Parts: sequence; C-alpha cells; structure tokens
Amino acid sequence: MIKSPSKALHAWALVAPLYALLAAIVALPEIVALALSFTDYSIGRDPRWIGELNYVRTLGSASFWAAALRTLIFVGIAVVLEAAIGLLLACLLIRRIPMRGLAIACLIAPIAMSHAVTATIWAYLLDFNVGPVNYVTNLMGLGRIPWLTEAGTALIVVALIEFWAGMPHVLVMLYPVRAAFPREIYEAGEIDGATPFQRFRYLTWPMIRPAFLIAVVFRIIITFRAFGVVWILTKGGPVDASEILSVHLYKIGFVYWEFGRAASIAWLMLLLTAVVSSWAMVRLYRESFAPKAAA
Repeated sequence: MIKSPSKALHAWALVAPLYALLAAIVALPEIVALALSFTDYSIGRDPRWIGELNYVRTLGSASFWAAALRTLIFVGIAVVLEAAIGLLLACLLIRRIPMRGLAIACLIAPIAMSHAVTATIWAYLLDFNVGPVNYVTNLMGLGRIPWLTEAGTALIVVALIEFWAGMPHVLVMLYPVRAAFPREIYEAGEIDGATPFQRFRYLTWPMIRPAFLIAVVFRIIITFRAFGVVWILTKGGPVDASEILSVHLYKIGFVYWEFGRAASIAWLMLLLTAVVSSWAMVRLYRESFAPKAAA
C-alpha cells in the first residue's frame, strides 16, 4: 500500500508551478544580467569577461551619481505624496458622503491608463503653446510656464505626474483595510471624548500601519524603476535635468549599446532599491511578525 504524501509535500507541490514561473521570468533574467555585468558585451560582438570593470566605471561616473540623486528626489516627492494623500483619502472616503462611489471611481481611474496614455495626456495639458494649464496661468497673469522644458521644473513636474498615476494604487490598498475596521471602537472613542485627530492617532493608525508600510514598500520599488512617463515626456531632459537612473540605464544600453555596463547599472539599481525600502520592511517585520513569533 502506497502511503499518501505528507501535507508539507502536498503544499509544496501546489505552489511549485508558481515558483517555477517566477524563476523563469524573474530570477533567470536577473542571473543573466548579473553575468553580463561582468562582460563588455555589446551589439555585434561576443561577450568578453572584464571582471568588475563595469562597476568601477559606473561608480566612478559623475553622471551615474547625478542620476541617482535625481532618482532619490523623484522617488521622495512621488512616494511621500502618494502615501500621504492615499492615506488621507482612504480615511475621508470611509465617511458617508454624497456620490462616494463615483468619487472613488474617479480617483482610481488612472490605474486603468498605461504609461503612454498618461504621458500623452499630461504632455497635452502642460504644452507651452496650446496646453490648458498654460492657458489658465496666462489668464491669471502668470504667463506661460515651460513645465517640461525648463531644467528647474522638469524633474518636479514628472515626479508629480508619477504621484498622480501612483496614488490610486495606495488608495486601493488602504481603503479596504480602513473599511474593515469595526465602527464600535470609534463610537467608544467618541463617547470617551476623543477628538478626530486622537481617534486617528490611537485607533486608525496602529491598525492601518502594517498595510501602509506594505503600500510604501511597493511604491518605492515600482517608482524606483519608473521609466515610461519620464521618457515619453522629457527623455531625461532638458540637459539631463530629469534623467533618473532608469533613463540613464536605457541610454547606456540602447543609445551607446554598452549592454554589459547597462547590466551593472541595473544591479546597482536593484541594490539601491533594496537599501531604500529595507527600513519599511524591517519595521513591518518587527510590528507584524516578531510579536507573533515571541508569543
């Protein structure tokens, strides 16, 4: 008589196809990119092993560090606004307001748009000559503003557009969590005389914080590799003013055809993303898993 497989083996058998798929589409390309980062591979010639030279060249490049700084600014503006506004809207929309369903639908509508559509819409809205935004600023006496062609504004503007496109993702993650909180605890807080701010600080925030940290980690990771909106709107210009790391990587790989060096930049981006998002992951682990493990 053949014994039935253990529950552990049965569980692993169920998830094995998913892990195999992830390995095929995520892990394998990353391993290939890591191998290429130690070569001088370029189009039309075979890879030649050069060791850590690509990393030395990249880390010694002023343009790489300038792009890294712009990326941190870009991610900081976009993710901070996404997290703050997304949390605020999740708390406000839980109230019984007129046409709440329509308001939620309008706020999450950008999720349905591709990067190409988003960039095209905003390129028209901010166009110097015919854009509605500049038409309004001109009527207000502020004149026409070169939003995307001025070095001092381009990076901030594309970061705000990334915020507009990314905030609905935070709202979608936080709103259902906030909606699941029992009303009784808030009614008890009102009876005890707690102000709205005190109810948020001592009731809402402790319960929603794990979901908030998860949303922040996801948005940091996704925003770090943002490319489509920036490339379509500014192509990293003017004069590299909005050239974040993803655009810098694209230029190295597909303008200068230095695939080996581009692979090294990709891995450095991966490490930088891990470092920046690790604080939220550590806090999430301490708050959500460590107490359970201790118990």
